[in-house]
Amino acid sequence: MTETVSPKAGDTSSDALPAFAEAALPGLAAGPAVSEALARFLKGQRWFAAKSERLSGVRFVPVGMVEGANEALAGEAVIATGEGEQHYFLPLAVRARGEGIKPSMVGTLTGDRQLIDATRDPAFCRAIVGLIAEGGRMEAGGAALLAKASSAKADRLEAAAAVETGEIAPLSGEQSNTSIGIGRVAILKFYRLLRDGEQPELEVTEFLTENTGFPAAPALLGSLELARPDGSHAAVAALFERITGAEDAWAAVTGALAASLRAGEGGQSASFTFDPGRTIGRRTGEMHAALGTQTGDAAFDPEPLDRVSLARIVDEAKHEASGAIAVLRGVRGGADVSADIAALSEREEAISAWFESFKQLEPAGRRTRIHGDYHLGQLLVRGDDIVILDFEGEPGRSLPERRAKTSPLRDVAGMLRSYDYAAFAALDAIRTDDPALAERARAEAERWRDETSAAFLRAWEEASGVDLTDEGNARLLDLFLLQKAFYELRYEAAMRPAWLSIPLRGIVSLLQTRQVL
Repeated sequence: MTETVSPKAGDTSSDALPAFAEAALPGLAAGPAVSEALARFLKGQRWFAAKSERLSGVRFVPVGMVEGANEALAGEAVIATGEGEQHYFLPLAVRARGEGIKPSMVGTLTGDRQLIDATRDPAFCRAIVGLIAEGGRMEAGGAALLAKASSAKADRLEAAAAVETGEIAPLSGEQSNTSIGIGRVAILKFYRLLRDGEQPELEVTEFLTENTGFPAAPALLGSLELARPDGSHAAVAALFERITGAEDAWAAVTGALAASLRAGEGGQSASFTFDPGRTIGRRTGEMHAALGTQTGDAAFDPEPLDRVSLARIVDEAKHEASGAIAVLRGVRGGADVSADIAALSEREEAISAWFESFKQLEPAGRRTRIHGDYHLGQLLVRGDDIVILDFEGEPGRSLPERRAKTSPLRDVAGMLRSYDYAAFAALDAIRTDDPALAERARAEAERWRDETSAAFLRAWEEASGVDLTDEGNARLLDLFLLQKAFYELRYEAAMRPAWLSIPLRGIVSLLQTRQVL
């Protein structure tokens, strides 16, 4: 029979959960084994990052009961794998059986009740918004949840806290996090896989909200952080202004372009509600100018791009290229890509030497915080304007790497590569057996890509104040374009071999232009 006393402070064993929760969540101990139930639940979630790994242990580390959430217990699931531990934010709540949402059910309890993932419980989400609005704190066993409210958006935060549970519902489509709509006022985003340290998205959006007048990103209304007894900490939730009446920019651009190509009208006749080159370029330049604002905050104040930082950028690009070429050697490509694969493999030393030559550039410009994972899928279209989302940075990088200052040209390269992908996706959507139509559509798509890219660069240059006619900046943009394309090459080889030709074509074209191939 399970004891009903609270666990000792700092006790994080799996046995601590039934002891801690027996009084608060009656019947939990009588359900399935906690570790088995958690493992089964985690493996079924899209945001669980260890699906292919063998789990050697799962335990739940409770933080405490959440006031106003009807029997909800905040905590994290800690899993052990061959690669080490992973931590996931997994608050638990109880509902009568039949009231829960099936994907959120963790296990069954006595008394016709079930244990669910509390992020899917409107009452829990409303309580978390209230905790953030108050700038409150809750703790148990030495761990604590610390809330921080925005001072710049107090009225918006107050409105979010007033939203009733009936207007709170999960949003669909996310992979790595869980987002909840708080009426039409805000979005509560739960970070599932917890990473110790400063969360770049919180830092950057807070900086833009509190220190700049940049209007094209959702304001940060507040955040929630888990502080553990050992001194480590991780962001578990953020509350953002909700953008309504908007659509995904990737879908908007590729859809309109495909319709235009299908009709034989040419890419420039595509029915866009905004200018995908000029508008995105202007807003991107304004974002970079805002992130370069001098405030006295060492995490954001611009720094010169010196020889040491330039060498670091070059070495990173060389590493990306060599890794991608190594992957390519194991790829059996079709006739459309085999010649390019062979050319890259045969010229690896020349490519490495070309990258190395960048170290001789006279460093110019400055390093700032950037978006870090910039492409059309990170934008919303609202009327004739755009909104920029998701400042978490590149998912495969560590938090320190995502927070590092670098040239804003890295973001510029990301968007230029995204235009190339959009042109290909539009072509892929209009598949035709008519060779003449296919050839005409390809030419029109490539013209759209080139003209949109040129408009983007002109608008970005004007808004950011960066001179792209400067040789150092122009060459650095080449480096970032190639690095991004090599990154894409590795991804496509592993995940979407049918799209391998997109980054491969971009790499070969640029290297031929620079007489490396």
